[in-house]
Amino acid sequence: MTIKTLLAAYSGDAKGSGGLKYAIALANRFDAFLTGVVWHGPSRFEQRYQPYLTDQILEMLAARDAEVVAEIRADFENRIAAEGMQTRSAFLDLQGVGDFRLSDCARGYDLTVIGSRAAEVGREHFSARPDVVALRSGRPVMLVPTDHEPARALPGKRILVAWDGQRAVTRALADALPLLDSDAEITVLTVGEREQWSPGDDVMGFLGRHGLKAERLIRARAESISKTIMAVSRDIDAELIVMGAYEHSKFREDLFGGVTQEVVELARVPVLMAH
Repeated sequence: MTIKTLLAAYSGDAKGSGGLKYAIALANRFDAFLTGVVWHGPSRFEQRYQPYLTDQILEMLAARDAEVVAEIRADFENRIAAEGMQTRSAFLDLQGVGDFRLSDCARGYDLTVIGSRAAEVGREHFSARPDVVALRSGRPVMLVPTDHEPARALPGKRILVAWDGQRAVTRALADALPLLDSDAEITVLTVGEREQWSPGDDVMGFLGRHGLKAERLIRARAESISKTIMAVSRDIDAELIVMGAYEHSKFREDLFGGVTQEVVELARVPVLMAH
């Protein structure tokens, strides 16, 4: 299977969107249809003071959000026009579509590409969490850092797979296959002391039978697992990290912190994740 339909989800900042650059580059590589989408609920201010807000204030807040959406749409359309992609692109504003969420929308696409979360004050309610979209949609999600410049050959040659043998990363690796070229340099990283593998643990054979060359790396946990992943990523100059999202419960990770949450915050290269 190849990539035929992509969703580029904004996180509140139309300027310098690494996610959109990456999505356009992927769409051009695979001749795929690209849909830009912006989803937003009420702002924190509106949520907190809803009972006290007059109709006039609510209209003012709605008008401000409409201006943000218009800015994002204009940026999307200008970049699409520059690439000559008008006939294979669309734009969606999901505000006010009942209970329809970004994760619901993502189910209709091969891959969702999301830029880093919004940093601008007042636009927090436009931010999209790629880990949560992956968890709820059942589809792969690519997180792209702000101002990231796509490699000439996406997703790049050096790939790091954060492998723990569990369901989520297995799904992520399978979803990553259409993106990987035969000359990719894949490092399969396991964090821990494990040195022996059961006969049925054949991720290396899986990759080999798909015509991909990989090496296995076992790295002792220095600080956290996520920081170990980031350190190896820097060591091998990885251009893409492939990992599972929320192998443990989201509640547990939100409460105590976890690998998924930390990687989302620390990553300086694109991360493909699935659940």
